[in-house]
Amino acid sequence: MAFRDIIGQERAVRALKGVVNRENIPHAFLFSGLPGVGKKTIAIDFAKAINCMQRIENDCCEKCSACVRANSRNYPDLLIIEPSEQFIGIDVVRSLEEELSFPPLEGRRRVIIIDEADKMTNEASNALLKTLEEPPEGNVIILVAPEQAMLLPTIVSRTCHLRFQPLSDDVVEKILISRQFLDSNNAALVAKISTGSVERALKYVESRLLDRRQALRKRILEIISAAPGRMFEIATEWARESEMLLDDIDLLKMWWRDLIIYQLGSNNNLVVDAETIEAFKGILGKSSYTGLMKTYQLFDSIYTDISRRSNKKMAVERLVIGLRESVDEEDSWC
Repeated sequence: MAFRDIIGQERAVRALKGVVNRENIPHAFLFSGLPGVGKKTIAIDFAKAINCMQRIENDCCEKCSACVRANSRNYPDLLIIEPSEQFIGIDVVRSLEEELSFPPLEGRRRVIIIDEADKMTNEASNALLKTLEEPPEGNVIILVAPEQAMLLPTIVSRTCHLRFQPLSDDVVEKILISRQFLDSNNAALVAKISTGSVERALKYVESRLLDRRQALRKRILEIISAAPGRMFEIATEWARESEMLLDDIDLLKMWWRDLIIYQLGSNNNLVVDAETIEAFKGILGKSSYTGLMKTYQLFDSIYTDISRRSNKKMAVERLVIGLRESVDEEDSWC
């Protein structure tokens, strides 16, 4: 992929194309933004453009030896560092320092991309800081992280910071359709719940979230009318599906947001999943704005608990009770 193939990050691409040809390219960059908005892809494109042998308007050609080998991760002057066992340790940074002490083997610059740089240990971060303070010539270091606050301020201050924006729903939808992952109707729905992240959208596609949507909708409607004993049976069954719980909560948050918009009489064009709102009309008749908001906030709390590996069964029981109370406020039994 080249800069010209990037969709939705025109500002970042324009800025990087502006420095590709400069004699004094900054020695360090920080690319920050949500996961899945193109940071790592554009970092690799930038590395290719720097060392491309036949640049086209400050973009890589994708045909020369440097581009072809970079695409296959077989170019000696492109190093990509990623977390091992959820962190980047000091040994990795020390090995990097040794590599940087030598000039580039073939290209104009050696480019080092540290993906998920926020997962560097304190020791690794401090070691990298020393490198950034006295950067060896001929090297460009690109740190990729969700937020600049996740890195040492002293590291951030020694980089050129480029913030990547969430992608628009239209862009995510276009990518899903162009790569033939989904048809236009389903792509539009997945794009809206992916909050600007292609990575998240693809995760939803891979987990068959759209199929899951039908089953989850039936489950919620059963919870609304079930006897107390059956409610806890549902919670037990649901908790066993542990790999899907976080995706389920993402869907619930979208649906309850839609319910709130619909109940407030706001612009119904803001509703994401109109089909589900139609199925949930009975919930609206029993719920207040306060009850819906309370349940929406509960979803956030339970999402955090499950992410932190809390007791999933207890978390799902809280979820089921909250869903029931959301539509049964006057006769709350818990």
